[in-house]
Amino acid sequence: MSVTRNLMIGIIALLIPLVAELISPETGLGFGVLLYWPFDFAYALLVGAIFVASSLLSTSGTGALIPLIVAMACWLGWFTVSFLAVGQLHLSLGYQL
Repeated sequence: MSVTRNLMIGIIALLIPLVAELISPETGLGFGVLLYWPFDFAYALLVGAIFVASSLLSTSGTGALIPLIVAMACWLGWFTVSFLAVGQLHLSLGYQL
């Protein structure tokens, strides 16, 4: 359960919708990537699967329950921070939700 690995995954995964929002703020592309594109919650589910896979691969002979709980907590934290960051960026660029 590497904290550094989870932080790096979270930061890289956060940058993708933020860059999409910066490229096209008037259409809300960052929200589209984060929540809807190509289907509902596709990106969020992909990031969750990456967190889970990363946590399960880092276990060395221990049970899988604790790493799964940590992965789910990281995923929930990432989604909350990402949603708030993309929303704040969208609003700070002068567009409405």
